Amino acid sequence: MASPKEVEGFAEVVRQAIVETFVRLDNDWIAVGHMSGTTVTATIVIGYLLTVANIGDSSAVLDTGCSILELTGSHRIQSNPEEQTRLRGAGCTLAPLGFHLQGPARQGELGVGPLRLWPGGLCVSRSVGDLDAGPEVVPLPHIRQVLLPSNGARIIVCSDGVWDLMSLSKAVKLCRFKPASAATAALMGAVSRDLRLLDDASIIVVDMLPSDATSWPTVALKANPKPEKSGGLFACFRPELDEPDSRDVHSSAPGHLAFLADLDSLRVYPQMRAALQRTQIQHLATVLNNAVGGKPGIDYTMHGANKVSLYRGYVENGMPRTNSSSTAVADVASEGANHSNHSAHSAGALFSDSQGGGGKSGSQHGGSGGGAAAVLPYSASVGHNEVDSPVIAFNSVPDRQSSGLAMA
Repeated sequence: MASPKEVEGFAEVVRQAIVETFVRLDNDWIAVGHMSGTTVTATIVIGYLLTVANIGDSSAVLDTGCSILELTGSHRIQSNPEEQTRLRGAGCTLAPLGFHLQGPARQGELGVGPLRLWPGGLCVSRSVGDLDAGPEVVPLPHIRQVLLPSNGARIIVCSDGVWDLMSLSKAVKLCRFKPASAATAALMGAVSRDLRLLDDASIIVVDMLPSDATSWPTVALKANPKPEKSGGLFACFRPELDEPDSRDVHSSAPGHLAFLADLDSLRVYPQMRAALQRTQIQHLATVLNNAVGGKPGIDYTMHGANKVSLYRGYVENGMPRTNSSSTAVADVASEGANHSNHSAHSAGALFSDSQGGGGKSGSQHGGSGGGAAAVLPYSASVGHNEVDSPVIAFNSVPDRQSSGLAMA
């Protein structure tokens, strides 16, 4: 049994490896020269240690059966005052889309839709790629680490197309007593019927169970039995109560989770910014010139593959932070192997919901495409349901595992 100090030390190794991997991923993508980008939500489980790292607004929630915990920190500019302060402090222009639909709203104009970063018109402040949105859109994630409860838990990961229509609590309640594959179908059915659905939607449901548990619904029923329906005439008009946040649950009560980390890697590991190629002016100018292939720039004034000329002017006029350095990227899997006394079997499922720069999510609905990844523990059930998104799945779990996939 690992000591608390050993667990803390290993958790720090995992955090550093994740940040370095995000930097490497962004640098590799920029080297290709494409202007598109994606949000990322990476979920890693090693033994009882759950680590979630995210950039953008594809959120994840943990269900213990009797409480919930948001596992991600949204980088949607409209709802993140800290990111607004950071971007404005770096000289960035923040404004909604103008009524003319050709760029930022003019000073004093209300504009249309949420707050965006210009040039580019991106609605999130962090992503992989999105080079044309400027050097302040960085791939350095928010990281949260907790110790999983011994009786198991469920993770729901969705793109913003889902969370724009449904609260975390409602999503958990809707599918808590359903197996993973049925849970994804229930969630997708709910958002598909909502006439407000304008964005693409991607859903992953992961059940993490001890070896003696038969299914997540069984675990959830023990932790939180279904209340008997009153059958009263006005029962349907009663407001639905939100699930309790696990942070508000007493340490001795079911549903409490032990926190190991809740941090912004840009603040905790500021040196990693210098390893980003997007912060180097000359390199950035070269990539942008290659992207247009010598052809006259077309300024759509919105985030997109043809959105280059406005940003090129920004590069030529100079950008802050010309530091350059390199970093060795640690591999999370190899680190896990080196600390095998902390880990169990692992498996994973990965989806990327990235959109091209001129795609729906990039322009009209303001953001990189949603993305998520999951690395699962000893025994897992996976349900995966998404719209307009390729799927890659892999697993190395020697014991039982079931999965479901559906698209709408």
